[in-house]
Amino acid sequence: MSKTEPIETESNWYILYTNPRSEKKLSSLFRKYKIESYLPLRKERKKWTDRFKWIETPLFPSYIFVKILFWQDRVKVLQLPGAHHFVFLKGVPATVSQSHLDVLEQQIAKYSESLVVGRDSVIQKGKFVKVIRGPFKGHTLEILNRKNKVNVILRFAAMDIASEISVNIEDIAWEELL
Repeated sequence: MSKTEPIETESNWYILYTNPRSEKKLSSLFRKYKIESYLPLRKERKKWTDRFKWIETPLFPSYIFVKILFWQDRVKVLQLPGAHHFVFLKGVPATVSQSHLDVLEQQIAKYSESLVVGRDSVIQKGKFVKVIRGPFKGHTLEILNRKNKVNVILRFAAMDIASEISVNIEDIAWEELL
């Protein structure tokens, strides 16, 4: 450990990015090496050619939570096959509180089949998104506010006029444009 790394006395939950489709394998390796981890799984009904089957899929593809002393255990975690990198936020390893994981676990237990995960930052006020269905299909619009539906604004800057319309969240492309 170098002099620039802080000394930790308590382990925290960190976000680990994994290789594609290796979350379950990595979770079992963590159990084998006695590293505390949490992989949120939800049940999905998948259709095969001859039948339907319930399978467990990761709620957050390519992400798993690990509870470690970061500066002491990070190398041990990253050496496992399937581990890619830790998620950092503003130059610091991103942590998640135990209470957030408890709430997530309760949501999965109660609403596993109906739980939908999407990028929240894309549908925030002031972001520009592309509409993929409906009367404004193909147009880039600014999000005004968000509830069950998203209110979007079409601005005509030269005339100092704006029009507002409510659009279903499903009709907006999930990519920030500007």
